Amino acid sequence: MTSSSRWVLVTGGSRGIGRAIVEMLAKDYPVIFTWRSDAVAAADVEQTCASFSGGAQGVQCDGGDRYAVTSLADSLVNRYGPPWAVIHNAGITLDALHVNQDPTRWQHVMDTNLNAVFYWNRCVIPGMCLQGEGSIVLMSSVSGIKGNIGQTAYAASKAALLGMSRSLAQELGRFGVRVNCLVPGLIESDMLAAIPEAKRKTMIGQIPLRRPGRPEEVAKAAAFLISEASGYITGQSLVIDGGMTV
Repeated sequence: MTSSSRWVLVTGGSRGIGRAIVEMLAKDYPVIFTWRSDAVAAADVEQTCASFSGGAQGVQCDGGDRYAVTSLADSLVNRYGPPWAVIHNAGITLDALHVNQDPTRWQHVMDTNLNAVFYWNRCVIPGMCLQGEGSIVLMSSVSGIKGNIGQTAYAASKAALLGMSRSLAQELGRFGVRVNCLVPGLIESDMLAAIPEAKRKTMIGQIPLRRPGRPEEVAKAAAFLISEASGYITGQSLVIDGGMTV
């Protein structure tokens, strides 16, 4: 990748939705994705994308560590220039009923899901504004819209991203930088597979399309939101839930 390339940053790109996004975008853009703990999965993503025209490079980073994010972001911008697009996908749940929520685990969810977005943005947005174009996509969740038992921390962090995206869109629009949210519902994942079969069937039965979403369906939406095809779309939240929140 050269300093003149239109490159994309994807946080949390080694598994699930993040991996699907990296693999789809790497066909058209050079992609740099972050991973926190699974080096094997990250290497597998790199290998899968090796033959794509853009390719993908994984870098280890804990998004909740402000100093780690700042160091990595500054290094990437200095080497490659500002990104064309940023997709804030990294996230964790650590579910518990609210009254039983451990404060340290609550803070970990907020650091990973919400504060990390701020840490990355403050490093990459100035350069994106100077280049006069770009797209930022925040990964929210239907939990941030309708709530979910045991997910007060997760829901709070994801609801905050909805508000952040709208405010950022107003701040950055005059610089040609667009900001939107993706709001996935029940998506095929390790997390879904871990839910007891009876409960999983009940949840799926409440979805009008009668099936969970696929990671690649979210990836296609992300690809659209960073493309020039969505050039007049900003400050919006695209819900991908099979009708769950209707």
